[in-house]
Amino acid sequence: MIMKKSTLIMAAIVLISSAVFAQKEKKPSINKALKSFQGGDLAAAKSEIDRAAEFEKTSTNGKTWYYRGLIYAAIDTSSTQGSLAENALEVAMESFNKADELHKGSSEYFITDSYGLPVLKPQQIDGLWGVYLNEGVKYFQNKEAEDAVKNFAKCTIVKPQDTTAYLYGGLASQSGKMYDEALKYFNKYIELGGTGEDVYASIIYITGTVKEDKEGALAMIETAMEKYPKNTTFPKQKIDVLIQLDKIDEAKNGLISAIEKEPENPQLYFSLAIMYDQLGELDNARKAYENSLQADPTFFNSRFNLAVMVYNEAVEYIKEKNALGISRADQKKADELQKTIDLRLKEAQPHWEKVLESDPNDRTALETLKYIFVQTKNMDKAEEIQARLDALGEVKE
Repeated sequence: MIMKKSTLIMAAIVLISSAVFAQKEKKPSINKALKSFQGGDLAAAKSEIDRAAEFEKTSTNGKTWYYRGLIYAAIDTSSTQGSLAENALEVAMESFNKADELHKGSSEYFITDSYGLPVLKPQQIDGLWGVYLNEGVKYFQNKEAEDAVKNFAKCTIVKPQDTTAYLYGGLASQSGKMYDEALKYFNKYIELGGTGEDVYASIIYITGTVKEDKEGALAMIETAMEKYPKNTTFPKQKIDVLIQLDKIDEAKNGLISAIEKEPENPQLYFSLAIMYDQLGELDNARKAYENSLQADPTFFNSRFNLAVMVYNEAVEYIKEKNALGISRADQKKADELQKTIDLRLKEAQPHWEKVLESDPNDRTALETLKYIFVQTKNMDKAEEIQARLDALGEVKE
């Protein structure tokens, strides 16, 4: 009887010891998870760190979540991503954020590299972002838009406030004709403070032409005009859209009313001139450009457009002259036309010279002036302009 009792006691001790041993075995180790991660065994690292994230004592340790972020980030960039975890990058960033919430002290999270040097968490985030950005650029250059966008999207997950990937994501989406995605990325890029006339131009094109949302395009054009008052394309686009919306009278009256309130605003006259130009009312357009320059003689856009307008008048007469024959009547007509041509070219000359004052390297102005001087037989000036063109070098493709 005593023997049986002792046997039962011993069995109970064995069971208790086994239970204690099993309990110790189940306790996760974040250092073990890190060692597996550094050794390249991501499956073992994931298993251990997931248990640590749920274990009471380690779940409140910031390092647990920092290591978990590193492990899941590595999974997402590895070839075994699909078999180990879904949405690995999202889990990684959530883990990094959790680590930041639990962070104590002033020192940054880090691990050491193979040389024993510390690699800080911000460096690791930058490196992860760089991996996706480089992959996205590679796919974009290979014209694989969908894969490019996927990688740029991951960049935005890693650094949601960085504008670079939103810009690239928009460009890649647009090139792949994924227009909804393109608008999403471009609008976010602007929302975060990104700048660039081309971005606004892309949004206007997609909204107005692809989506056929003329009102939406008009709203974006007006925003772009306010942001980039020196841009000459946006006012023209506005006129085009207003014509398509059958709002010409409304727009014209609005501009005239605005000019009455701000008679010294050169931009308002310029916009009115563009409208008249689009409607073929060239005399009114010219007068509006001249009024713009009266308000501000340095207003480049009006100066340039007026220079082009006057020059083009001369070109039309030149075309008419060149179409004449060799009869006496034709020669007489040619002589008369030449007087008008010279008059128009000389009228255009000071405008182009003003353009050149604003930008001494403006190739269009230089080439036009050279042509004017040749036509008006001012060869010294023509040679002087040619020397300036030669100094600029050849046009880069």
